[in-house]
Parts: sequence; C-alpha cells; structure tokens
Amino acid sequence: MFTNGLVYRFFSAGKYLICLPLVLVFILISFSLSSVSGNSVSLTDSIWGTSASFIHLMLTLTGALVIICLLIIYFSLKLKRLNAELLAKNRDIITENKDLLKVKNELAFQKELGAKKHYESEEFFRILVQSVSDGISFYDKDRNLKYANPAFFTVTGTDRESYTYKAFTANLHPEYNDYSKKREDGLFKDGFYESDISIRHKNGNYIILSTRSVVVKSNTGEMLGSLTVMRDITKLRNGMEEILKTNIESETSNRLKAGFLANISHEIRTPLNSVVGFANLLLDDNLERETREEYVEHINYNSEKLLQIIGDIIDLSRLSSSQIQITYEEASLYELVGEVMDDAKVIIKRTDKPIILSVKNDTGGSNDLVFTDRIWLKRVLNHLMDNAIKFTLDGSIELIYSIDNNYIVFIVKDTGIGINKENLARIFEEFRQEVDGHHRPFEGLGVGLTLAKEVVERMGGRINVESEKGIGSAFRFQIPYRPAGTRSRLRQAAADTIEKPVDWRTHKCLLVDDNRDVLIYLSRILVDTGISILTARSGFEALEMVKADNSIDVVILDMQMPEMNGIEATKEIKKFRINLPIIAQTAFVFENDTDIILEAGCDACLIKPIRREHLITVMSSFIKQE
Repeated sequence: MFTNGLVYRFFSAGKYLICLPLVLVFILISFSLSSVSGNSVSLTDSIWGTSASFIHLMLTLTGALVIICLLIIYFSLKLKRLNAELLAKNRDIITENKDLLKVKNELAFQKELGAKKHYESEEFFRILVQSVSDGISFYDKDRNLKYANPAFFTVTGTDRESYTYKAFTANLHPEYNDYSKKREDGLFKDGFYESDISIRHKNGNYIILSTRSVVVKSNTGEMLGSLTVMRDITKLRNGMEEILKTNIESETSNRLKAGFLANISHEIRTPLNSVVGFANLLLDDNLERETREEYVEHINYNSEKLLQIIGDIIDLSRLSSSQIQITYEEASLYELVGEVMDDAKVIIKRTDKPIILSVKNDTGGSNDLVFTDRIWLKRVLNHLMDNAIKFTLDGSIELIYSIDNNYIVFIVKDTGIGINKENLARIFEEFRQEVDGHHRPFEGLGVGLTLAKEVVERMGGRINVESEKGIGSAFRFQIPYRPAGTRSRLRQAAADTIEKPVDWRTHKCLLVDDNRDVLIYLSRILVDTGISILTARSGFEALEMVKADNSIDVVILDMQMPEMNGIEATKEIKKFRINLPIIAQTAFVFENDTDIILEAGCDACLIKPIRREHLITVMSSFIKQE
C-alpha cells in the first residue's frame, strides 16, 4: 500500500511537468524569430549557444519530454481508475470476509450444538440401556464381550469381572448344550437367532431365559459382531405351565362333572321310578294287606335312597364351599358301629348278595364313649360300607375298630373286585370311579370316598386304601381318640332315651307352611300326641293367629314362604311373645343358614324331611309332659 501511494503521487505530479517542454518550445520559437529579424544576440545565446544542432537537440528532447508527460498523464489516469477498482474490490473482499467469518462462526456453533446433541443422545440411550430390565450384550466376531448393561449380569446370574462366553455356555442345562452352535448358524444364515434356554443361576437354580441375537454390521457392510437381548421368563413359563395344568384339570373336572350330572339323573330317576310306581299301585283298593305292605316297604326303601342321594349332593356342595363343620358330642363307638352294621344288613338283604358281614371290636376294653361328631363319623362308615357292598359280588366284609396310640382306627375290609394300582392315587377324587362313563357296571355318584376323606381330615385324621385287583380292598382311617365319661353314664343316657308315650292334650300347636301336603303330614304325625293343632298358610296369617290366641304353646314355622318369610314372621312374633317357642322347619342345610335362623329368634331348627321321632324329641324340649 505504501509503494502504490508513491507511484500514485509521482504520476499525479506529471500534469505539472508538461509545462517544462512548453516553456522550452516557447524560448526556442522566440529565439528563432529574433535571429531572423535582427540577428541580435540575446542572453539566451550566451547561455545555450546558437548552433543548429543544439536547437535540433532541444526540439527532440522537448518532443520526447512531451511524449513522456503524456504517457505519465495517461498512466496516471489509468492508475487512478485501477486504484478505484482496487478499492471497490477491497471493500467487496472485506464484506465477503465478514460473511465468511459469520459462516465460520455459524458452522462452529452448529458443530458445537451437534456435538452437544450427540452427547445428549448417547447419554439418553446409555441411560435407557442401563435402565431396562432385559439383559443387553454385544459380542465381537471372536465372541468377546464388548458391552453389557447391568441387567445382563442380573438376568444371567453372572459376575462382570469373571464373565466369559465359554463360562456362560458351560452353565447351560444339558438340554441346551447345542445353543451356541445353533446361535452361530442362525446368525450366519438369517442374521438373527431366537431361542428359550435354561441356565444355572449363581444361586444354584435353573432359570429360563428368552434370547434374541442379531448381527451388527458397519456402514460398509462389514460384520462387527452380534447384539443379544435376554429376558428372564421363569415366572412366566411357570405361570403358563400352571395355567396349562389348571386348564387340563378344569377340562378333566368338567368332564367328570358332566358324567356326575348324568349319574345324578340316573341315580335319582331309578329310585324315584320305584316310589312313583309303587305309590300308584297302592291306589288299587283290591290289594291284599301283605302286598300293600310290600309296596310300602319298596316306597320307604327308595325314599331313603333318594334322601341319601340328595344328602350326598348337599354334602358335595358343602365340600365345595368349605362349609363342612365338625361338632363334637358324646357318642358310643359300640352303638355307632352297631347302627352302621344294621344299615349294611338292610342293603345286603335288598341286593340279595351272598355276603358274610362281620364286625371286630379290638378296643381291648377301653372306654368306647368318646367325643366326636357322631353324625359325620357314621356317614363316613356308611360310605365305606356301601362302597364295599357295591363292589363285592360275593364273599365277606369285615368292619374292625380299635384304639391305638390316642387314635380311633377303623378298617373296612372286603373280598370284592379290588382296584388297579394305577387308580389308587385318584380314588378319593371327586366324581371318580375306576370305570367312568355310561357303561360303568356299578351305580353311584362317585362322591362317597371324596366326602369320607374330607370329613376324616377335618376331624384331624387321615385315610388310605390298600387294594389288589381280584382280591379285595381295605380302607383304613384314624381320628383322634377323645374319651368322654364312663359306661355308667352311657347306661343312664340310654335309659333316658327310652321312648315314652306322649300326652299333650292340654297344649296347642300352630303349624305354618304354604305347602298343603306338609301341613297334612305334620298334622298326621302329631295326632297320637293329643295336641290341638292350628294351621296357617303364610307368615301374615300366622302372625295374626298368634296375636289373637295366647293359648298357643309352640309354633312350627316354615322359613321359605311368599310375602312374609319365616325369619320375618319370627322377628315380628318375638316382639310381643318373646317366650313363645318357635321351631323352624327348612330345606336349607348349610350351617350358616341355621345360624341365621337361630339369630332371628327361632328356638330350634328342623331340616326337611322331618321324621316323627325327631319332631317329638325337639317339641318335648318346650312342652311339659302331662
């Protein structure tokens, strides 16, 4: 810039140098004119001389100088224009440099921003991978572990410091020893591999892992390694197996229940057919007395059989809802076994089978008066005896009972058809019989042994069976031995239960039921007592009759009636006659139903069907004997 300035100033002075040759030209012309006019010699002559050559030289120099000055002026103007252009270009360059600087700064900012975002993205995905519960790992081509999130070591039950792929495969369950080869083949062939494997956890237990591996490649397509994701599905697999097991059991149960319903239809219709059939035959007025008694006996037997079937169904319902309750009371083993044997003799007589029935008392003189649930214990024994009679075509059945190490032991042995060994494990299951289906050769609902097992276990005991096909079976169960009292007390109790004639001629009873047949039946069985009987068909009617007649001594009240049921009627009656005994009669059989009835104010509860002796016994608790 400094040199350019000097040049510029030099050429700018050229416009003044042009005056020098003009002055010289002027002097020369003046000199020539003077020579021509007077040949006088001037100061110029003395200075420069007058030779022609000198004049010629001066003209030449003057011309050259003029040319030089013109060139200087030309180039001066040219340089000025160029300098203006250079200044304009310089300004453009400065502007462009500013723009480039701005672009540079913007690029630097974008680079910094991109780096920050890249870091944040990497940090986000790092946190994401570190936080997931699935195990994530990356292996290079040589199966060296290059990265693994914390969950990987948790899921596989390994340690980061000591982990190797070889150690990992060494812990595989023997069933999955080929996992590594299959994985490599799958990655090479398809680019991925999926499999569930079982591996030993560091806690010593085998766990189930769901694995998926994929090939990882670079942008150029070069294989870098493989990425594997693992998830612990042990609980899921166990849950699925449990669901599958439950479904199988449910399907089996549904099949058995369907068979049970079919059995119910058969088991109910068969005795019901006899009841209806013989009842119709009794309508013949020409029947002889013996024939009529025979028909009545058939009706009674099949009615008892129907009641037993209904009782089994109800007990099964109790079993399903866990409502079997054990109530302990004094009972004589000798008397209880005697009743069971009497029932068995009746069944054998009806089936007309050549079976020898025997009982063996091995108590060794121990007190046989015990605390137990007499009703349930008798039902268990009846179920076992019925079962023995059913599957014994001929031979013998023996009931043995003893007291051994604080347990009462009962054994029912028969010489029947026996049970296959493969069926022994499921013989106590609901609805099970050794032969199921419509073509089974023996009748029954298939719930007797199930109920027996449940009751025995509720009483704190256990039951088992030993059997051999074609030889016979022996069912054995034991319950805790709880002695109660002495034989003298038993004799006194027996004396107190001797049936005595009942004379209630001065008393009055109100029978309440919306079913006319029930009222007729109850009235008939109470006729011999001499009690005065009133009847009502609804709770409202009973309420009004009690209000109108203070001489009513006892009320026998049905619980299930329209408009006002028995519980509502009881509550209303107790409001003004709190001491009036109310005996409920109901078809509800569950313990909580009985509790509700008694809590409503009833003084006793009878379960339908009602037997005369039971009704008389309960009423005797509230009516004084004359």
